[in-house]
Amino acid sequence: MAATAVRAEPAVRPALAAAVLSGAAVALQQQVNGELKSSLGNALLAAVVSFGAGLVCVAVAVLARPAARATWPAVRTVPWWQRLGGLGGASLVAVGAAAAPKLGVALLTVGLVAGTTTGGLVVDRVGLGPGGRHALTAPRVGGALLCLLAVAVSVQGGGLHAAAPLLLVLVVVAGGATALQQALNGRVRAHTRDASVATLVNFLIGTTALVLALAVQSALSGLHPLAWPGPDQWYLYLGGPLGAAFVATAAVVVRVLGVLRLGLAVTAGQLVGAVVLDRAFPAPGTSLALTTVLGAALTLVAVAVSGRGA
Repeated sequence: MAATAVRAEPAVRPALAAAVLSGAAVALQQQVNGELKSSLGNALLAAVVSFGAGLVCVAVAVLARPAARATWPAVRTVPWWQRLGGLGGASLVAVGAAAAPKLGVALLTVGLVAGTTTGGLVVDRVGLGPGGRHALTAPRVGGALLCLLAVAVSVQGGGLHAAAPLLLVLVVVAGGATALQQALNGRVRAHTRDASVATLVNFLIGTTALVLALAVQSALSGLHPLAWPGPDQWYLYLGGPLGAAFVATAAVVVRVLGVLRLGLAVTAGQLVGAVVLDRAFPAPGTSLALTTVLGAALTLVAVAVSGRGA
């Protein structure tokens, strides 16, 4: 049994590295989508553009691979509720686009941490991920508590206190939905044995939900975008591809790491990436506090603690 654990550890290390890098991509996605929302003046429209771009990228990737095209019919045999992971991604993109210009990416990220960490504990305990139930061992719970402590340290900078309470609640809920998204997408990937197919299911569901929400909003209050980004702002359309890279990576590594540990690794990447982005491109009226940097460092420690044996 000990030999098996030793052989399995090398597979965990690259999975953790991939999860951290995908978290940094999420931080960049939040920055891009926040700027897109500021340009369009509508968070839902920005989310539709972002998710729609990701859908196109993933669809092209699936169509270009004969193995993926052959696997696609297997999606029909996946239980319907396991295909709903895209709803979590849609909520993350929509809430992130609305909150990033007001909070800054770093403070937005620490708000998401609380929801992701709590959601990861619940999802792993219930066994919704493809790896089944994960026991709440002392290191796993300790890592989650350290992550929450990192949130508390980061908030001491004062930026979150100025935010609307409802916006903060939505950020936390979106974080919890992300944990559920990772678990369900991992199940689709395990069932179809193809990460690109699982990612396409995610973006189909998420895009559909966002388009329906935008249609309802347009029917109630009209749709009046301020200004579409021009060729000189081409990078504002990269939120979708960045999200696709994250979803595909999470669908592959969640079976190795479990939802909680994956969430902690992604959070570490998000925080480090967010700190760098907020330092380089601070949101109007916000500043990068030293406490936020300390919170990011503490989250990295939480990832290491969560992976240790009981």
